[in-house]
Amino acid sequence: MFKKPLCNKGAAILLAVLFSAFWVCSAFAAGNIHFGRLKVEPGIDYKLKYDDNIFKESANEEDDYIHIFTPSVRMSYAGNPGNFFNAGYSADLVAYSDFDNNNYTTQRPWVAFGYRNPAGFYIQAADDFVYTKDPLGSRNQYQLGVNTERWNNNANVTIGYEFAGQYSVEVLYKRYVERYDLDQDKWQDRTDNVYGMSFIYKMTPKTSVFGQIRRTDAEYDEQNDGVTGDGVTWSAATSQDYSLNDFFIGARFEPGGKLSGELKIGYGEKSFDNETSPLFANRVYEDESTWIAESSINYQMYERTGIALTLNRGHLGSPDSDAASYIDTDVGLHLTQGLQNRLALLVGMDWITNDYQNEVSGRPDKFFNIYNAGIGIEWAARDWLKAGVEYRLESKKATEDTYASQEYDDNVVAFRISALF
Repeated sequence: MFKKPLCNKGAAILLAVLFSAFWVCSAFAAGNIHFGRLKVEPGIDYKLKYDDNIFKESANEEDDYIHIFTPSVRMSYAGNPGNFFNAGYSADLVAYSDFDNNNYTTQRPWVAFGYRNPAGFYIQAADDFVYTKDPLGSRNQYQLGVNTERWNNNANVTIGYEFAGQYSVEVLYKRYVERYDLDQDKWQDRTDNVYGMSFIYKMTPKTSVFGQIRRTDAEYDEQNDGVTGDGVTWSAATSQDYSLNDFFIGARFEPGGKLSGELKIGYGEKSFDNETSPLFANRVYEDESTWIAESSINYQMYERTGIALTLNRGHLGSPDSDAASYIDTDVGLHLTQGLQNRLALLVGMDWITNDYQNEVSGRPDKFFNIYNAGIGIEWAARDWLKAGVEYRLESKKATEDTYASQEYDDNVVAFRISALF
């Protein structure tokens, strides 16, 4: 695990330029790199973007030009069906033109493998690690707009057995760890342990239906150890620890047909381990339940027309003192349309809602709508070289004026060029 960025901002930019020059030269000389079934793909990506609200503020917005260099390398080995090994590393080297104190590096090493034998036994595992100091906020939007040093690690393993050619049983385990560098942020350190089981019926060679049960135990490690955060001192008797019990039904669509991806809809319950929070005179934690979803479907309508649909909904722990939890819902629709001369039109929109639960008594209901829309053109100059431009608008609006200070509009225009050899 990385504890510090590998290079400072000046060296980072120089490193990216050197990588770019080396790989561009080697691409014309050698092409893709193969060692038997092992394929190695180095790459480089450069994005220049103008952002008119880099801190995502409701007033006194600041704008800047941002340079993002992303060198990467990916290794992949494909054996018999179900047997594979993939690994890779990428780093975002980000430099602001004016607000250079915001410069940061994000590092992402990852690995995944799968094994399947003729008898029907199979196992798949993956691990990805992220170290960053970006201002993009954590999954629950903690410190959005503020450069925050942190890392997270997401590991998972699935073990299954297929019998009679149509039925499968899977068990899964996931472990998610998030850690912050500064003492003032450590109250959001968290460890999730996830256990699950799925029962699968294969309707066709590429389509399966399934049912899944899953439990998540989430522990706020530093809160249980008595850390001070958000103006209060936490303890094992007041921490935000919780458990989730989720039940899904769904369908899987294997690649190769018009449909690919997974659709999951279900019901979820969130239960807090403790009774009261130290915030606002020992406010009571309240358990809750709602419908949930984890879906990502790709539909290849025509040879040059693809549609991607996402639907995700679930409970998230809130870092906001107004409420201990919120329900996050994300509906996305994205279109890729091939044009003439190796051009493609990219259009997409996501609608996200944050519905905070059991707010402090006397406060209005806390509910946000977040709209994220974009349009762009991508040009595949070569099979290994792409360039494009895009415009994106992100807008966050509250349904109550009390929370207007958390609203923002953010416009981004970007140019991007990437090569993969």
